[in-house]
Amino acid sequence: MPIAARVGASELNRIATESYVNQNFKVALVDSPGSTFDADDPLATVIANEVTSGLGGYTRQQIGFVTADIGLYSDGQVPFARKAATFVHNNEPAQAYRFSHVVLLSPDEQDVVCTVKLASRATLSDGQAAIFYFDFTLYGVFVAA
Repeated sequence: MPIAARVGASELNRIATESYVNQNFKVALVDSPGSTFDADDPLATVIANEVTSGLGGYTRQQIGFVTADIGLYSDGQVPFARKAATFVHNNEPAQAYRFSHVVLLSPDEQDVVCTVKLASRATLSDGQAAIFYFDFTLYGVFVAA
């Protein structure tokens, strides 16, 4: 029977620091309303329908972490400070863009970290903005079998 144990505070803080601190993750918008992606899908598949760079001012956004963003260890987990990515339409007529997914990419933009499918397809136009919040928590559980 497997036995689970929590990973200690120092180990989780080490992992959090080495994996996230001073790293800048990119946030992309993808328009693929019929698709359900997850972080294990190939990058090319997930971003095949990324909003065209420059359309309506679209560009990938960035979130990053510093040491102060690492919260206090509690009950086998370490939370991070909330981060936000804001996309703003440039008010260019006839350049609205639609999207159905928000995708977080690794700092080197070669891997998908996570994807979120919106409840409904969204459109940005006429100077509108969309803000997406990222709440990370690092969990540490060791299972011995």
